[in-house]
This record gives sequence, C-alpha cells and structure tokens, in this order.
Amino acid sequence: MKEQSIRKVEYKMQDLVITNQGQELIAKMIAGTSTASFTKIQTSDYDYSTASLKDLTSLYDVKQEALVSSVSRTDTTMVEVLAAINNSNLDSGYYVKALGLFAKDIEDNEILYAVSIETDNPDYMPAFGGKTVSGITYKMNTKVDISSQVTLEINPAAVPTMQQVQNIVIAISTHENETIYGEVGVHGFRYYNEQLQVKNEEGEWTDVESGGGGISPSNVSDLKIKVGNQKLTIFWSDPGNTVVEGQTLCTWKGTKLVQKAGSYPENAKDGTVLVDNQTLDAFKTNGFEINNLVNGQTYYFALFPYADTGATNINEANRVAGTPQPYKKMTAIIDLSNSNPATCVTYADDAVGMTAGDSAWDEFFGHYPVLLKNGVEVGKLNPNNFDQFEDGRTADISSGDAGDAMIAFPRRGLTITTSGTKITISMTDDPDNEDFEYNAHTRGTTPKDVFYLGVYKGYVASSKLRSLKGKSITANQTIGTFRTQAQANGSGYEQSGFYQLTFRQCMYILKYKNLNSQTTVGYGYVLSSHNAAIASGGTETWGMDCELIKATNPSYMTDQNHHVKCFGLEDFWGNIWEWIDGLVSDSSRNVLTANSGFNDSGSGYTNNGNGGVSANIGNYMSKPQGSTKAGFVAKEVSGSETTYFCDYASLYASCVARFGGGWDNAAAAGAFPLYVRTASSYSNAYVAARLMYL
Repeated sequence: MKEQSIRKVEYKMQDLVITNQGQELIAKMIAGTSTASFTKIQTSDYDYSTASLKDLTSLYDVKQEALVSSVSRTDTTMVEVLAAINNSNLDSGYYVKALGLFAKDIEDNEILYAVSIETDNPDYMPAFGGKTVSGITYKMNTKVDISSQVTLEINPAAVPTMQQVQNIVIAISTHENETIYGEVGVHGFRYYNEQLQVKNEEGEWTDVESGGGGISPSNVSDLKIKVGNQKLTIFWSDPGNTVVEGQTLCTWKGTKLVQKAGSYPENAKDGTVLVDNQTLDAFKTNGFEINNLVNGQTYYFALFPYADTGATNINEANRVAGTPQPYKKMTAIIDLSNSNPATCVTYADDAVGMTAGDSAWDEFFGHYPVLLKNGVEVGKLNPNNFDQFEDGRTADISSGDAGDAMIAFPRRGLTITTSGTKITISMTDDPDNEDFEYNAHTRGTTPKDVFYLGVYKGYVASSKLRSLKGKSITANQTIGTFRTQAQANGSGYEQSGFYQLTFRQCMYILKYKNLNSQTTVGYGYVLSSHNAAIASGGTETWGMDCELIKATNPSYMTDQNHHVKCFGLEDFWGNIWEWIDGLVSDSSRNVLTANSGFNDSGSGYTNNGNGGVSANIGNYMSKPQGSTKAGFVAKEVSGSETTYFCDYASLYASCVARFGGGWDNAAAAGAFPLYVRTASSYSNAYVAARLMYL
C-alpha cells in the first residue's frame, strides 16, 4: 500500500478564464435550458502565454487528469471547486503551467469550461519517488451566474482533497466521549506509545509515516558497501537541495542510516538509526564504519534523506546489504633508504605478526598445483609430489595426453604505490574490493577467478606450447612465435604475462620479506660455467618452495647447479629465460602494458609513463617503477648483487620483455631480473617461454 503525503503549497495560478464553450453553457443556465456539473480537471506543461484562452476547446500536452472532489457555493453567482492530483503513477516530473476545468451540460456533453495558466512560477509535480505519494490540491473559484443550475454532487471515485481529510479528522476529534489517545483509539485511529497508528486490513495497529510535507530530497548517490573482517563500511553522497531552473524545490536537511535485522528497513523508524547525518557528504570519502559484526551474517541497511519540512525519501534505491568476511589485507613496505635487502622490508596491516617464510602465507595466497586440460582442472596435484593427485592416484604430467602441469593462483587484489623512498605493496583475498586492482585476474574487462602458470618452462609439441615433466625446453624462437604456439592450445591460453609476473613477485616479497630471492629461497641453475639449459622436471617431490631440498640437501640451494622452485613454479628464475607478454616499451621508454590482445608493438596497450627514465638503463636494480600497472620494471639501476633488489634489470626503448635469468647468470638472476631490452624479432637459445591460462 502506498503512503500519501499531500503537499501544502500556496498556488499562484491566474484567475480562471471561462472559455467560449463555458460562456455558452452559462447562457443556457441563465435561460433555464441546461444545468452544469463540474466533472474533472486536467493539467498541462504547455506554454499558453500567447494563446487565446477563451478559444480553447481542449488542452495540449495533458499530463494528468483528476475528478472533481468537491463543489460548494460561495455566493449566488460563484462556486468553489476542489480537486486533487498526485504522482502515484507519474514517471517523470513536470511544471503545471496550465489547469483546465471541465463540466457537463444537461445532455451529458463534456466541455472545457475554464482555463488558468501560470508562466512565471508554475508548480512542480515530481515523478513518483518510491512509496510516498506527493499530491497537490487545487481550489478554484469560478462564475456560474445561477448557482441553482449547478450540480453539487461529485463522483465518489474522486481523490479526496486535503481539506476533506482534515474535515474527517475534525469530525473524529468532536467525539465527546471517545478519544484517539490510548490503546483503544477511535474509528481505527489511535495515538499510542507516542506514535500515530491505524489499523491495517488484518486489524493490526501499524505506525503512520506521513514523511512530512513538501517534496522529499532525491536519492543518495555513489552508494557502496565495503566488506571487512567483522565490519562493514558504507559510503554515500548526500543528495543536497533539489533545484530546478533556479527554483529550490526541496532543501536537504539530513540523511539517516538505518539498520534492520533480516530485511531492509521500510522507513526511518523501521530499525536502528546508526547515524543522523546533517553534514553534506560527510561519509562520501571515508564512509561510515560499523564494527563488531558477525562474519558470514548478512546485514541490511537503508538511507533516508529528509528535507527541512520533514519530507523523507524512502526509495528502495537507497538500500544496501553486506556480509562481513574475514578478508585480509597483507602489506609489505619497502624502504629504499635502506639498501640492505634483508632489513628494508616491514609488515603492515594484517601482515603484522606474520612470520616470513611461514606456511600461513600459502594459506592466504591459496595457490595449488593442478593438471589442466582444455582450460579445465582434471584434478589437484599433491603439493609434495606432483606425480600424484591429492588422493594418491598417479598423475600423468609427462605425456601431454592428460593435460599440463600448472599452478593455479586464485583471485587476489593488488596495489603497489610509491611515496618518496617507500614502496607499499598490499594484497587482499577479497575478490571484489574497489580499493585494489585485479589485473592478473582480468582478461580484457572480464574478471577471472583463477589464472594458471605452467609448472615447467615450455616444451613445444605439435606446434603447441606445453608444460610437461622431463622435456627438453624449447627455445630459440621469437616472442611472437611462442605466443602463437601458446594460443594454439585454445581460447584463454597465452605465454606468461606481465601482470601475472608482477603478482608472483609481490607474493615473493610478502612471504619472504627479503629482496634477495637467491639467498632466501635458492640460487637456481645459474652457475657461470654452464653452457646450456637442463630439461624440465626432477623437482616434483621438493614441495612448493624447495622445502624438501632445504631440509635434506641444502647445498642444492646454494651450489647454483640445481633448479629452484618457488610457489610451485620450477625455474621461477634461472636455467633459461622466459618471454613476458603484455609488456612493451615505446620509443620514449614508456612502459606499455595490457592483460589481453598481446602483440609485439604494444598497440592498444596502456601507457604508464617511464618514471623519468630518459636514456637506456641496465644494471642491478635499486628502484622499480613502483606502481600497480608498471610493477617492477626498472627505474633506477645503482644497486649491486647484495643491495636493494639484488638482481640485474633494464629498460630500453622500443623493446619487448624477458624475465628470470639463464643458466650462467649467477647472482644476476632472481625474482626481479626483468629485461626490457630485446627486439621482438630476437630469438636465442637462452630464451624460452612458460604456458599460461587465463
């Protein structure tokens, strides 16, 4: 049932002008050959300022129509006519520039009897804004000459006017022996517990919400809710005043935020008022935070903007719900004023109290090994023995018939910011937090739940790039050739991308809290005397981060003669380089990036600037670009193998990218050797590729 709020407005319509048809009807009444019965009114937003009102027989651009609800004599030649309109079925607002009064003669012919116009300050009828109906009552005095010939009966279907409603209230209040105050009430009305109430169709007492008089404010905007651990934060912009063509139709006074258990609040009293905000946009930026909530339980809220007249907006568009979750925000801060890679990183936010290298980090990241075929998981692999599925069954990760050995990285949000000498890296397991970017888990504009990277460096079979155990790694091909071979596996397949590289580099910094990846996890196959890459495989039982080797053969991690395994990726660095797609530099060394549509020139990519790099650079990286989009592309290179990032990096003009270091790169390899210094036409035996599915 819709609630009604009749607006009290002082109208300034010009006096009614009786039309020629109306004059003819008056003449017939004087002659005693006809009677007049006032039937309805019509409203219009047409500008009649230059029209001849007497000649009108109908109104143009009719917006609304209402039956006459009251006719009463004021003297022998005049009557007062009342009619009410409301916006309950009005889709769009309009200005009432013209009002037409209709009448029927003795033969039931209906004519336009009189017209009134207002061009300077017309009344405004707003569109229906929710459950509250806004209405206007018109009071018209018109000449009839012989009032006895005017029918005073009205159509019972007419909308009652405010005056008639007030008469009903007056009639109720004249009961001498009954009162609306108290539990019993009168005629279905009562004022009880400081609330005016009426009986509904079931005979139950319900509160009356008049919402005040006048026009209510517009809806709030920018409404959103941020989910947190045992908390929710609600953001919104208050509507402010409603001004149309220079006229202030409504003055916003405040907005109430109301919470209700189990369902949305219907009105400002239907629940608990959390805040009655009377400062415009007070919660637009930082939001209103609600704490001590239960994770997993849904909470319902509604905002009720109200005017200085008390008129309240109860539109359902102002509703929002949220379910708190134990999402975390893990943050690592790199202080580049400290060149020591082991001490320059500190934890913040939910990372405070975490232990570097602890398995709790893996629980937060959620990554896992899997056999993937045609973009579908065949089954999860045993993280301590990739030759088996989780349940112990043998997994074929060699032939290629069953699929490819991949590492799945579930959706996480990421931000990288630089302020002065500090780089802040934050990651959240909230899958949809607008404070974060999800570049590694987005394909074009399509969000993805998981991206997959090959456990092994790529092997090409039947012109397709694969990730298989015990294979001679395919190399000596251009980045474009590998791209084509990766895509030959089907839709969603690519070679490893830049945003996915940035993601795993951030994983490394968060988990290990040390920029020297080789001393922290392992050197990899990088001995300077090596002259070729070794085949894939042999690390299947090492764990996800060389756990077994660290415990049983720790010398493997420092002799520069064995694979390194990090986050389940064999040869995360070392053994052989891998091309990185989705990253290109232009002729000004601007960093161009993309998450789809990979190509050699960077066409269609996002330009992230160059961070002030004005000449080709290459050496041990001391400072990266340090943004979410440009990641760890080199910006300054004044470090060494034991300071800052401890890895060699470069940024040249008009080049594509390769990553990780090769079989003889020694200390120059690691988690950060990103070389943007190679032409797209280049191929060499020490550059390979890694399969990706997104």
